Amino acid sequence: MTVRRKRRKSKLHRAILIVLMLLILFVVLLEWRIKPFVSGFAEVSARSMAVEAVNKSIMEILDETDISCEDLETITYSNTNRITSINSNTITANKLKSKITLRVQKNLSNINNRKINIPIGSIIGGELIHGKGFSIPLNISVSGNINSDFVSEFEQGGINQTVHKLSVKVSVDLTVRLPTGVSKTNVETSVMIGETVIVGEVPSGMLLR
Repeated sequence: MTVRRKRRKSKLHRAILIVLMLLILFVVLLEWRIKPFVSGFAEVSARSMAVEAVNKSIMEILDETDISCEDLETITYSNTNRITSINSNTITANKLKSKITLRVQKNLSNINNRKINIPIGSIIGGELIHGKGFSIPLNISVSGNINSDFVSEFEQGGINQTVHKLSVKVSVDLTVRLPTGVSKTNVETSVMIGETVIVGEVPSGMLLR
């Protein structure tokens, strides 16, 4: 092998090495740019799906059980028509919370390998191309720890009247699984069960207990 051939071969090896290094650098930079965006995009999509699943679950259970505020709480009056207490019906409330939690878990489990589409323009960045270009399909799965509770609120409704609103609040600690890894986020939503107009004086600081 001549000296010239050796030099050509050496230059070719260096050129291949440089190309490989540039390719590796490009992949690293691409992952550095794409991975956070994909995780954020997936979390937003997962939260939206989770809120939809929670609201759907609550409405399904309320329709199936036909439970009202009167079933969940008892208002006690004094002889002078003054409210002395508002007590929750614990057994009924706990059964309802359990049913809602199980239904939310079931509906969340349906978000398995759900496909979302990420526009390439959004990944590259820039206002002009945001949301444009061909889309990259991505499958996500969602699971989470669920906590539900009732929220009681009082509002002035008129002369000697108070509006008592009862809502069920659901909080979900979401785990979002992606091909690029796992991310965690939280979502909270509430649905009003009903409201009651209370005639008479409500003691200051009265809470559902």
